[in-house]
Amino acid sequence: MDVDDKPMPVRACWLSWLAVATSAQAEVVRLLGVTNVRPSTWSDGVSLVDEVAHSGDRRFSTVVVTPALNGWILVFGAWLGLPYLARTDRVTQLCTELSTRFGKAQAYFHSEQNDGEAWLIAEHGVVLRRWVAEYPELALGEPFGVERNLLDASGIVGKPEDLDPDDDLASSWAATWGDCWATTVASEHSLDPTSIEASMSADGRVLVADTPSMTCTNASVTSQPGLT
Repeated sequence: MDVDDKPMPVRACWLSWLAVATSAQAEVVRLLGVTNVRPSTWSDGVSLVDEVAHSGDRRFSTVVVTPALNGWILVFGAWLGLPYLARTDRVTQLCTELSTRFGKAQAYFHSEQNDGEAWLIAEHGVVLRRWVAEYPELALGEPFGVERNLLDASGIVGKPEDLDPDDDLASSWAATWGDCWATTVASEHSLDPTSIEASMSADGRVLVADTPSMTCTNASVTSQPGLT
């Protein structure tokens, strides 16, 4: 690996990613079923993540896979985006399968355009929590960790998905998501990609790959973040 190819923070207007607790990059790639896998660099990979996020239907065609960072492999791409309803069930299934194999797997969505936040935390084949801010009816499990702490700080004693949408507490939470960003949750449970530092040890190359074909109608994806 080029010694000058240092880890970089990853940002995009609409950032979707998977975090898998393993250093087995080749195995993660195999289990995802992606094809045309080719090496890249941190700089090119980070640029591609943001470029693809803005590219309409093409945004589902590509993923960028990091080498292991602090024991986690990150995979970026809207193909892994929980708020895209054509992908929610499949991403949930992937996290379940990957957590069965590696112990822990998580999915996240963070919007710099205030389009909402989402996360899914799975361990040993069980989904502990799934939250999609734009679709509270998709929630699974109980809030815990930083999500629970921020809910308590906002005066929400139960689950946000159980609030009346017209309730003041619900409106207040939805206005800023209680500062409960996906990056905040990821920082607690795995790794916040927007805080990756050049000093982090990365064993291997950044990879780019093509995703399996998506069979979905335009209507099933065009109402999602960044597509309107």
